[in-house]
Amino acid sequence: MISISQLEELNKVSGYMKLLDQTNAKILGALSKYDPRNIAAIAKSVGLPNSTLAFRIKKLIKETDLEVNARADFNKLGLTRAFVFAENLPRKWNILWETLENLGYLTYMTKCHGKFYGCYAIFAFPVEHKEKLKEYLNEAKRLQVLSHFLLFWTTNVVEVHPNFDLYDFKNSRWIFQWEQWIEEIINASDDLSKRLADPEEYPILADEKDLLLLRQLEKNGVMSFKELAKVTGMSPRMVAYRYKKHLIEQKLIIDHMAWFLPYPYQFSDTCTFVIEFEDVKALAKFSNSLDDKPFIMSYAKVLGKNILITNTYIPKAEFPEFIDSLNSLTERHLIKNFFHMVLTLVPHKRGGVPYEFFKDGTWECNVRESLKKLSKMTSDD
Repeated sequence: MISISQLEELNKVSGYMKLLDQTNAKILGALSKYDPRNIAAIAKSVGLPNSTLAFRIKKLIKETDLEVNARADFNKLGLTRAFVFAENLPRKWNILWETLENLGYLTYMTKCHGKFYGCYAIFAFPVEHKEKLKEYLNEAKRLQVLSHFLLFWTTNVVEVHPNFDLYDFKNSRWIFQWEQWIEEIINASDDLSKRLADPEEYPILADEKDLLLLRQLEKNGVMSFKELAKVTGMSPRMVAYRYKKHLIEQKLIIDHMAWFLPYPYQFSDTCTFVIEFEDVKALAKFSNSLDDKPFIMSYAKVLGKNILITNTYIPKAEFPEFIDSLNSLTERHLIKNFFHMVLTLVPHKRGGVPYEFFKDGTWECNVRESLKKLSKMTSDD
């Protein structure tokens, strides 16, 4: 017997899947390919009138939680990415969450479980203060806020845009081709993408106003210049100038991302995989196969290591096949080892360009003050 709540879930899923027609698929691809504020270019690329395109986008946003966000090049802001897995101690969940928030520079955090239970956090941290993050985490461990942590410094995160090559529109279902994917990896180029190359430098090419604009566009990449002017206190003309001359021409925005779940979250798992490869060529082969896969959300290379951190979003029924594929690549001596954490997503915290810590052309990182707050939190606990 199916309960009322189960029927409601099935109805939601049915409505969600009906929106995945070929036209909407083209729109989602175009929103990432073109500047999303250029409605005319997107409409032309998908063969729709501007008004029809606007209507469809509005409906997608309302019924599928579609978001369009700008993606900043953190390396050009003097920041590098850090992935942290922090293991929780009994009865320390709330203080662990507060501890990771306390230092600042947090861009994302949620709960995780798998290899261990705790928090998964991503930081955009000032390069000149890298050691302070490790120092802070070690102190949190000493104060018994956490039992263990893993810290990985990475390249910029590469986001995978929506792709529907594996979607059967006629029958409204995905067809995953795991064996073909393995063969694709084996035959892929072993040249490492420039996006995953370790940066040679981390210049700061933005000022306070640029950072403020970037932060707003990370939240909503289709905000009008007029809306941005109200939020930032600049004139629409100045916003337009900075957007074109600073953010676009200096490539402070890597690209735009149409964030769209390709299948209902009710029947899917979101995970982070840490995959170590036999060598850089094996890592390159694997990463060069990812950009059109609906089960890959994003990936980044660990600096100085043949390790890839990959965020996946996979239907529960297909998850064993993904694991089998990784095991097959291990048997073929491409992958050395791997582990994964399941992300709960609720609760979660989202941040972005940490403009509030940028003063007089430099990034502030008062770890001493953060450690004082941490000490007080633990003494009050």
